Amino acid sequence: MSLSRFSRSVGALVITLPFAATQAQQLEEVVVTAQKRSESLQDVAISIAVVSGTELADLNKTQISDLSRLVPGFTFSEGTSDAGRNIQIRGIGTNSFSRSVDLSVGTVVDNVASGSLSGSVLDFSDVERVEVLRGPQGMLFGKNASAGLLNITTYNPTEELATGFRASYGSNNLVNLYGYASGPIIENSLLGRISLYSNSMDPIIDNEYPGGDDFNDRDEWGGRGKLRWLVSDDLDAQLAYTHIKRDHTCCVAALRQVTPGSVVAREGGPVGPKNDKVVDNDTSEGTTKVDIFSLEVNYSLDDFLLTSITAYTNENVYGAARADDYTRTALPLNDSNEKYEQYTQELRLTSPGEGQITYVAGLYYFYKKIDRTFDRYIDLYGIDQAPAGALSLINDSKNDSESFAVFGQATWHITDRSRLSLGGRYNFDQLSHKQTVSSFPGTLPEAPAGSIDEKDNDDAGSWRIMVEHDIAEDAMVYASYAKGYKGPGSNSLPSGPSSGEDVFVDPEIPKSYEIGLKSQWFDNRLRVNAAAYYSTFKDFQASAQVAGAFPPIFYLTNAGELKTKGVELEVNAQLTENFSMQGSLAYTDATFSDWPEAPCYARQTVAEGCVNGTQDLSGGSLPNSPKWSTYLAGTYYVPIPSMPFDGFASLNFFYRDEVQFSTANSPLLVGDPYNTFDLYTGISARNGRYRVQFYVQNLFDQFYVASIGGQEIVGVEAAQILPYTYKRRFGVSVQMDW
Repeated sequence: MSLSRFSRSVGALVITLPFAATQAQQLEEVVVTAQKRSESLQDVAISIAVVSGTELADLNKTQISDLSRLVPGFTFSEGTSDAGRNIQIRGIGTNSFSRSVDLSVGTVVDNVASGSLSGSVLDFSDVERVEVLRGPQGMLFGKNASAGLLNITTYNPTEELATGFRASYGSNNLVNLYGYASGPIIENSLLGRISLYSNSMDPIIDNEYPGGDDFNDRDEWGGRGKLRWLVSDDLDAQLAYTHIKRDHTCCVAALRQVTPGSVVAREGGPVGPKNDKVVDNDTSEGTTKVDIFSLEVNYSLDDFLLTSITAYTNENVYGAARADDYTRTALPLNDSNEKYEQYTQELRLTSPGEGQITYVAGLYYFYKKIDRTFDRYIDLYGIDQAPAGALSLINDSKNDSESFAVFGQATWHITDRSRLSLGGRYNFDQLSHKQTVSSFPGTLPEAPAGSIDEKDNDDAGSWRIMVEHDIAEDAMVYASYAKGYKGPGSNSLPSGPSSGEDVFVDPEIPKSYEIGLKSQWFDNRLRVNAAAYYSTFKDFQASAQVAGAFPPIFYLTNAGELKTKGVELEVNAQLTENFSMQGSLAYTDATFSDWPEAPCYARQTVAEGCVNGTQDLSGGSLPNSPKWSTYLAGTYYVPIPSMPFDGFASLNFFYRDEVQFSTANSPLLVGDPYNTFDLYTGISARNGRYRVQFYVQNLFDQFYVASIGGQEIVGVEAAQILPYTYKRRFGVSVQMDW
């Protein structure tokens, strides 16, 4: 659909709004690459939320977790290390300690799919835009994207010299620094760009144990370099390198509710629904190092484009989760070391954008290797189980995954107003799983020793059909049906060799129906996009825990069938020359539709449905999936004619509904609904060269949690992870560009 179709409003709709007919008041076009070619957001028959790099910078948002406050229906979960992070879209996401399971929500950075969220983006400093694609997207993107996709595009080298920096300082000694330089190295031949960033923050969880470490800080730096060689008018190549280094004390939870008489009740710290302090003589720390190399080559064959993308990723993630919220040493050793390597190769042919039939087709190869060692030593005295003795565990696992795929999508322009698109992908997966569980000499084994050396493979197709129709020159409706695919995974948890369960879990198969509207009104000054969807997931891959087991036993399983349905609405409006608003809303009803033998939650009784260690969780809520969430922002510019800058003020509102954080649906692990306001005010140069602002996040000091968990063995019934903005935060930022 050409942009000219968005040039006029629909005459049949008569609404009076305070719009003035000037070009300056029109909304800017949003360009996305959701279908492997640059297109207007309004031309793509997919529910997509787009956050620009400029918006991220203006709001001082620098992490993936910040997206959950800008994109309703998108949620994020921290792990005990960066390898355990997870994102959910429409209530669906992979949350497993087993690293050998692919993520249901895929992540692509500069056309390179990542099998690990830690290797995606820890920082948003040099990002041009972030596209959140909802629903199955595996037809065109990478290995698996059964629930959705995070498509991240960073800035490329420019033909003109450009430099700039951004610096901000906030409460809790939050310091964000970023700088870049871009431009020609050899005129008309070689372009380059380099960017560097550093982010640091003091711990937000105070430890009242004398001499003990405070927790949940931030200390990271990184950089990205790109070289683009303009070989000829038809051929160019771009080499990119990204380095990330992060150290942190993460992720310690503050006690929310404990069991009376337990060891943590006697020897722990403060307890309560708004607690943000701990008393702990141990520490938790982690280190992440990531290096990503990619080479993209584009060759024009008349009006066709042939693209080759080659990439290699190397990650090293260390985590030592030893803090346990009380003063005995229960976990003198609880360390994981993970080495992750990934190689991908994509070859893609893109047809011209005009013509009765347009298409994208290609071949894809993916290989990843994970070597992980997990060592745990449980001091029985530390958990009040015995005066002496220890349980130990050594879990060594090696996982290889290899995937071959052929993919494509074609669009038939039936008439000037109607289009039909068909997309498909055929995947062949091979998996290798090697694992040994043992114990330290002279100690009691935590889990029965054993070894595994097995292989598996699977092949399957996924596809999508979309129908689009222009109901007016500036409005389109669409309907789609997609059958997705996420390949099999293996159980690399300590329970793997001895659980009696299958080593491999079955593939995860989603089916999704979606209808939507893409529209612009009043000469491109009002944009309204909406979607409604219904999706089912067969054999969803999930981690579960054996209720009451000591030591804790986690295992990997297929969780029957899931169902998610809902509505998404996004509105952008340029109300006057100086006043703009944007808002988005998501209603998500995500449930286990069929899981009759789900694990029980801690201390669940027979009367509460727990029989022989299982419960019927059919109809239960998916974890970390609030039903309602909404975001609303308004910005007003105050012209100052005598100055080269304008003043501005922006007020942002976010609301999240009650949310269940437990897969087993424990009533103790439910987060309360909350709403927050953020205020930004300052000056901005009319030529875009500089911006200075003061901000207040969580203006009215509304307490809220990022997540809640528990560990009944020591009596921690509920403990809460807190975000940076769990209380009011102040800051100032300066941005300069030349």
